[in-house]
Amino acid sequence: MTVVTERILAAITDQNVQDIMDIGSEGGITYWAIEPTDAEFASLPKAKTYTIVEGCYDPFFGGAREVEAVHHLSKGQIRVAYARLLDLDQQFVNREYHGYILQSWIDRDDKSGIDTAHIDAGTADAIIQLAALGEIRYG
Repeated sequence: MTVVTERILAAITDQNVQDIMDIGSEGGITYWAIEPTDAEFASLPKAKTYTIVEGCYDPFFGGAREVEAVHHLSKGQIRVAYARLLDLDQQFVNREYHGYILQSWIDRDDKSGIDTAHIDAGTADAIIQLAALGEIRYG
């Protein structure tokens, strides 16, 4: 790991990671991820913090719950995904989302870390997809 990458990862606080997950779960990832069941939550390994269920479910129209995969993420995985998207040569997201990530980095401070006020639902979605799937598969 390079010194630059270590500096980026260190600047992202636990609260920053939680903010990204909250923003994503409130609207960013809801078109490809569904609410985990109690059993899916219970399968969370000790080293992980978040459970993301890739799938679909439409209870209003009587649809069956379809699960593609259950992803367990650590805070470190969210940090690494953010760092990958911060890279000026990244090829994952468009200029708009990349701009939000860059601005969140530019406006960081030593106490609060990155400025997650610049991270919108679509940007949080991209960070979470990259962390969970290793790519931007949806959207």
